[in-house]
Amino acid sequence: MSQFRSRIAVFALIAQISGIALAANAPAFAQETLTPGSFKAFAAEGVEARVSDFSGQPVPRYASLKFDEVNGRAGPSMDYPVRWNYARAGLPVIVVRESKEWRMIRDPMGDEVWVNKSQIGAQRTAIATDTGIVYRDPRLDAEKVARFKAGAVVSLAECGNAWCRVTADGRKGWVQRAHLWGADPLPGAPGKN
Repeated sequence: MSQFRSRIAVFALIAQISGIALAANAPAFAQETLTPGSFKAFAAEGVEARVSDFSGQPVPRYASLKFDEVNGRAGPSMDYPVRWNYARAGLPVIVVRESKEWRMIRDPMGDEVWVNKSQIGAQRTAIATDTGIVYRDPRLDAEKVARFKAGAVVSLAECGNAWCRVTADGRKGWVQRAHLWGADPLPGAPGKN
């Protein structure tokens, strides 16, 4: 049996706003249903942050996938088999290790694979872990801008303790940080705090 497994079913989620609904539309062949328990938190405690000798950037750090098709491999070269086929540009990931041309990433489901550095972008994004609402201001009684389902990907701006400013399909607003994977702080690397 092939080691190849596809994340297309989970991450081919297209964030769209239709009227007031920001939906996460999975293709017809979806094999998993996203629930709040589908996402794995990154355990920042006990992780020693450092500055990479390869990129000069902190590790761990948030990044996102640049393209709609990204292969995640079992090791840091094209010689290793593909373990995941991601089909979602903008998907937030955490870079947890680096080599000269490759980055080991952890995806929102907790899996770790190697991708070529050309496939990774610095744009901060987050993925909704549950259904929720985008508000005009960072408070529950503010005007509602949009609704979203688990799996919706948003561009992430600033985050406070409880709220994050996001953009999705040209609409801007605030989402409770507890609804987003990719918004929690990571340990700071020495000299990068």
